[in-house]
Amino acid sequence: MKRVLAAAVAAVVTGAVLLGAAPAQAAAPDPVKAVKSKFAPGHGVKISEVMMMWSMGKKSVFIEITGTYGFGRSGVVASDLTLRSVLAKGATTRLRTVGTRAYMSGDELEKSLPEGKTWVRMDDLDAGRTPSSQPVDIFRLPQLKGLLSHASSVQNGVYRGELSRKQANALGGGATFGYRLSTDSAGLPTRLYTVQEPLFGGGGDSTDTRYTAWGHEVSIVDPPDHEVITADALTDAARDKLLEEIQEIPDEALGSAGR
Repeated sequence: MKRVLAAAVAAVVTGAVLLGAAPAQAAAPDPVKAVKSKFAPGHGVKISEVMMMWSMGKKSVFIEITGTYGFGRSGVVASDLTLRSVLAKGATTRLRTVGTRAYMSGDELEKSLPEGKTWVRMDDLDAGRTPSSQPVDIFRLPQLKGLLSHASSVQNGVYRGELSRKQANALGGGATFGYRLSTDSAGLPTRLYTVQEPLFGGGGDSTDTRYTAWGHEVSIVDPPDHEVITADALTDAARDKLLEEIQEIPDEALGSAGR
C-alpha cells in the first residue's frame, strides 16, 4: 500500500512539475505595431465600407465606399475611392486624394465641365484624416491606440468597447459610439464596426468597414493635368453641381477631401 501511495504522490508531483514547466502562451499581437509595420511607400490596403442610418424604426444604406488607401512612411498619404450615396440616386462619385490635393469626378459633374475635363481639383484641404465615415481613424496610430485602450473585452482578436462623448472627442470623433474591431492572427484589422449616437437624439447610424490585401502594391497618382480643372475656374453652374455632390456625402466620408 505504501508503495502504491508513494507512486501516486510521485506521479502527482511529476505532473505538477511538467505543467509548471510548460511554455507560457505568446502574447496577443499588438494591432498598433501591426498596422505601423505596413506603412511603406508603394503599398496600401483595400477597403469596403457601408454607412447605415436609421430613424423612426427604418434602417437604410446611406453611403457605400470602396477602393484603396495608399501608404507613406507614417500612414495614409493617398486614396482612390468610389462613393455611392442614396441621395445621388444611384450615381457614383470618384474621389482621389494625393497628399493635400483632392480630386472629384462623376458622371453628373462631368456634364457641367468644359470638354475634355473630368476631374475637379480642390486644394483648401484638411489632410489630417483618412476619407471614411468612421468616427475614428485607425490609420492615425494614436487614435488606434486610444480606441484599443477603451476595450471592455478582448476575445479571439476581437476588441469591443464604448466611448463617451468626451472620450470620442479626445480621439477626434464626435458623439458617443460603441465599436467592435476584429483583427487577424497578425493583429491587422479586418473589420471595424461602429454605432454612433446622434448629437441631438433620435435615429442613429452605423459604419461597417472591411480591410483586405494589407501591404499590396499600390500606385495612386494625380490625374493628368489636361483632365483637371480647379474649383476656382468652374462656371457658376459647374460650381453648383460640385457643391451638390459634396453635400450628398457625409463630412466624415470626405475626410481629407476638405469640408
